[in-house]
Amino acid sequence: KKDTEILRPQPWRWLSSSHMPNRKYRIRRRDLRHLRATAVANAKNGREVCGLLVDNGYFLQLRESRNISKKEGSYRMDMREVCSLERAAEKLNLEVIGTYHSHTIWFAEPGDSDIAGTWDNSLMLIVDAMHKGIKLWRIKNGRAYHLSFETI
Repeated sequence: KKDTEILRPQPWRWLSSSHMPNRKYRIRRRDLRHLRATAVANAKNGREVCGLLVDNGYFLQLRESRNISKKEGSYRMDMREVCSLERAAEKLNLEVIGTYHSHTIWFAEPGDSDIAGTWDNSLMLIVDAMHKGIKLWRIKNGRAYHLSFETI
C-alpha cells in the first residue's frame, strides 16, 4: 500500500447526484483558517493533516481524521475513524463527498498518488502549508479538475 492511499468507505456514498459538476461549493472562512493553521503547524514536523469533506447541503464541512502514516510528507486516514465519521454524517442526513489533506512542501495540487488513492468523481481539498494556498479539485477518470469555491 502507498502511504497516501486512504482506506476507503463504500464508494456509492461518494457518487451521488448531490455534488454535480456545475454546483457552487462553499466553505466557512473559520474552517479554512483552522485548516491552514493546523497544516502549517504540522508541516514543521513533516506531518500532513487529513480529513473528510462533508456536504450539509449549504456548505462543505471539514471533519479531521487522524493521519496514521509513519512517513513524513504523507498521509493515511484511519479507516475506523473514517467509517465512524461516515456513519455519523449518514445519521445526520449529511454526505461525505471527498477528502482533504495538506502538502508540506508542495503546491495545493494533487499528485499521482493522491489521484490514485481516492474515488472517482470525488472532491479533494488541498492546502499548501508553505504558501498557505488552498484549492478544491474534482477527481474524475484519473485526472484532477480545479474547482472554485466560495468562502462564507
